[in-house]
Amino acid sequence: LQSWQYGHAKQTVENWDAHRYIIINDNGEEIALVQVFIKKIPIIGSIARINRGPLILKQIDEQKKERIILNVISALITKSRNSGWRMLQIAPEINNTEAVISELKNLGLRQLSVPPWASGLLLLDPNKEELLMGLNGKWRNCLRKGLRSKFSVKKYDIDIHQKVSYKISYKILQKILDNYKKLKHDNQFSGISESLLESIALQSGDNWETNLFIANENIGGSDDDPIGMLVSIDYGDTSIYLIGTTNLKGRKLNANYVLLWEAILSAKNEGCKWFDIGGLDKTTPPGIAHFKKGLNAIPYALIGEWRLFNLP
Repeated sequence: LQSWQYGHAKQTVENWDAHRYIIINDNGEEIALVQVFIKKIPIIGSIARINRGPLILKQIDEQKKERIILNVISALITKSRNSGWRMLQIAPEINNTEAVISELKNLGLRQLSVPPWASGLLLLDPNKEELLMGLNGKWRNCLRKGLRSKFSVKKYDIDIHQKVSYKISYKILQKILDNYKKLKHDNQFSGISESLLESIALQSGDNWETNLFIANENIGGSDDDPIGMLVSIDYGDTSIYLIGTTNLKGRKLNANYVLLWEAILSAKNEGCKWFDIGGLDKTTPPGIAHFKKGLNAIPYALIGEWRLFNLP
């Protein structure tokens, strides 16, 4: 969410202005980066939003990192007042602890009731067999049944510079988005808008790649009637599971397990160090939560949403 590509997608689809800042300490050293979304609201004025930032530029221990992030947030509050932002809302990239909560309150921020972002990270350093053995036993059995089933999985990369392959992958993306829209309707959750998902998927860059995975019942068959689909995005040293859908036949054949496993192996092959399971908190539907927990990823939970009003 702090990537340039996400900022461009958000700016294009939802009319937020993406502002990027470098934070410099008193010694003149560049210590952090942050992407701020700003929108002007009639009568009210400008509101600012920071999600999953700031990002610290140096590899330091967690305690020092926490201190620097809090100092950067303090500097951003000063920036918000000097820039006339009427509201600053931030969901910082910092772990949920009582000490941090106390510090944020002391800075004048108020915690919102929105459930904080939580997910899990799977380390991709182990080899394929070690990764497999690290999975929950039942999850691993379902995966093996899926791998023995008679269906195929294809991977498509979205490359805007390759006209023929781009046309095919764009058609696949539209089918995925249609299925995702139906999934949201059937399971009554809001999720991400299809227009923002499309814009995110069509971004490009040296450290950004969108991966589309399609499962077909007939090996080598047409992609027009898939039994399952999945989208992951590689950014930097991490790949994230963005969205996935499977129909009834796909679930019977355990296609959802195979699709996610293929996304994990793809991330490893592309040189990613981590695979983010794409969200696992109180709002995650029970079936999806149970499915993701089977990966035995390392859980993490951030501090949540905080807000500050600057009166004229």
